Amino acid sequence: MLKLKEPKKLKLGFYPYTYVRTVVMKSLLFKRDDYHKMLKMGFSEIAKFLQESHYKKEINILAAEHSGADLLESALNKNLAESFKKLMRISSYEIGLLIREYAKRKDIDDIKTILRGKFTNADEKSILNSITAAGTLSYDFLASLLKKETIEEILKGNSLIDFSLLKNGLKEFSEKKSLVGIENAMDKFYYSHMMEFSKILPREGALFRSFLLKEVEILNLLTLFRLKKANAAKDDFNEFMIPSGDRLKDEKIMDFAKVEGMEELSKALEKTDYRNKIAKGIEEFKKDSTLIPLENELYKHLLRQSILFMHQHLLSIDVILGYMFAKDIEVRNLRTIIKGKQLGLSEEFIERQLIFE
Repeated sequence: MLKLKEPKKLKLGFYPYTYVRTVVMKSLLFKRDDYHKMLKMGFSEIAKFLQESHYKKEINILAAEHSGADLLESALNKNLAESFKKLMRISSYEIGLLIREYAKRKDIDDIKTILRGKFTNADEKSILNSITAAGTLSYDFLASLLKKETIEEILKGNSLIDFSLLKNGLKEFSEKKSLVGIENAMDKFYYSHMMEFSKILPREGALFRSFLLKEVEILNLLTLFRLKKANAAKDDFNEFMIPSGDRLKDEKIMDFAKVEGMEELSKALEKTDYRNKIAKGIEEFKKDSTLIPLENELYKHLLRQSILFMHQHLLSIDVILGYMFAKDIEVRNLRTIIKGKQLGLSEEFIERQLIFE
C-alpha cells in the first residue's frame, strides 16, 4: 500500500458554490422515463436523442472523426471525463483532492481495458474508443500504455500502482493466461487506498466512508456468488476478498464464504439489508444461469444510497460523491442500450441490464 503524502487530517470548509453547481449537473442526468423512451427507439433515434441532450457538445465535436456507435461511445467517454474535470475546476483544493482520489477508479478501469484489449489482440482503435480518461491519467498517457508490447511492460509503466503489488497477478497470468489475478490486485489497491484516504477526512466525510464500505461489501458478495457458481473451494475467497478495514464486516464476509453453494449463501444473507435484492437475483439465476440480474440489483441498491446522500446532504461533499457515482452509472446504461440496439436485442432484455432508480 502506497502511503498518502497528504496532511494527517484534511480540512473541508463550506463550499456552497461547488455543491449547488453539482446539484445542477445532477439534474441533467437521465431519469427512468428517459431510459424507457430510448428503449423504444431505433439506433438513429437514440443518436438524435443524445445529440439533443447534455451530450450534444461532445457528439458535435467528435462527428468529424467518428460515426455510428463509435461516435456515441467516444462522446459518452469524453462527456464523462469533462464532467469530472469540471467538478475539479469548480472545487477548492481540498474538495478537488477528494474528487481526484475517487476518480482513480476510472484510471483502474482504463488500465483494465488496455490489458484486456492487449490480451485479446483487439483492434487498437476499438480499445482507444473504450478508454474514458475520466480519472487522473491523461488520454495521451493511456494511449502510450497501449503502445507497449507486453502485459508486463504495461504494468510496469502504469504510474498509478507500484509494480511490486502486481507481481503475483503477473505470475498467475504467465501460468494460467488469465487477467483475473492482476485485476483483483488492482481492485484491492484502489479500495485499500481509498479506505486509507478516508481516514484523513474530517467528520463531514463519514458518509463517504460509509458508502465505500457498502461498495466493498457488495463487491465481496458478488465475488462470493461468482465463486459459488464456479464451485470454487472455500479458501479461494481469501485470495479475492477486498479488505474493508472494518474487522467486524470482514469477519462477517468470511463467515458467508464458509457456507456451501448458491442456495445456502442466499439463505445466509436473508438477515441482511440485501435479502430482497439477492432473492430476486437468485430467482433470475435459476431461470437463466446468469448473475447479471443479481449484480444489477445490488448496484441499484448502491445507486439508491448515493441518491439518498444527495437528497439528505445537498450542501456537503456527499452530493459530489453521489453525482460522480450516478454519472458513471448513466454512461454505463447508455453503453448498454447502444450495444443492445446494435445487436438487435429485445427491449425487455436490455432493460434488465440497466441500473436506475
